[in-house]
Amino acid sequence: MSDVLSIPDTRLDPPPDLDERETLIAFLDWYRETILVKLDGLDREAMTRRLVSSRTTLLGIVKHLTLVEWWWFVIVFGGEPLDPDADDDPDPDSDWLITDGDDTEALVAAYRSACARSNEVARATSSLEDRSPGPHRSGRTLRWILAHMVEETARHAGHADILRELIDGRTGD
Repeated sequence: MSDVLSIPDTRLDPPPDLDERETLIAFLDWYRETILVKLDGLDREAMTRRLVSSRTTLLGIVKHLTLVEWWWFVIVFGGEPLDPDADDDPDPDSDWLITDGDDTEALVAAYRSACARSNEVARATSSLEDRSPGPHRSGRTLRWILAHMVEETARHAGHADILRELIDGRTGD
């Protein structure tokens, strides 16, 4: 197995005639794929290289966004209980850390799985006005969560753009 990751760019522009829910999901999917496309052609060392003073790395962004997807769609909106061990970590930024035990392909697969689960949750509701039940961030509409996730993922896609350019000069959407 090669240590260089290959992620082909399969992104398509969101169609202009979708309803509101599908438009939000389509833009979110576009940015999700953008995050992964930034890993294409890189080895693990490049994906985990710290180029800024924070813990932000390309693979760290993937790991962080996997947890963010799970948090907003499964825990907050879906109402599933939070893992009681999740609050035991004294480091609030531990989701950015890539350890020797973190497998690159497994992290990418976990992100894709979390995104697919998020889309299932978003499509299973009767309305964008449906609200999160709590106990975490109760009262958020699905519309709010989808819009927030577009913002969150797009912001990190911008970070990934900069990191990729610093790694090897590659630029682009």
